[in-house]
Amino acid sequence: MKTLKLVQKSKNVKIPAKIANDRMMNKDDDLIDLFPLPRYFQVHFQHVHENTHDLQGELVQLKDYVAKIDEKLERLMALLSRPPEHVL
Repeated sequence: MKTLKLVQKSKNVKIPAKIANDRMMNKDDDLIDLFPLPRYFQVHFQHVHENTHDLQGELVQLKDYVAKIDEKLERLMALLSRPPEHVL
């Protein structure tokens, strides 16, 4: 739009309103064509939702695994902190 005004000012030529409106509509159509269709977003968000569910399951498993490792480390630290037993 700015380019059109600059061209009009530099040439002092008036462009008929119908031609200007047609150019504007074509520009809007060109801009809309650059964006994906709504179906793309539907598929994309469905995929994200499914992955989120799977990742939440994996996260629960990992938390359980870490809890078990922490328990084992606590037992190991308790064994290491005891004074050595002398066998006679």
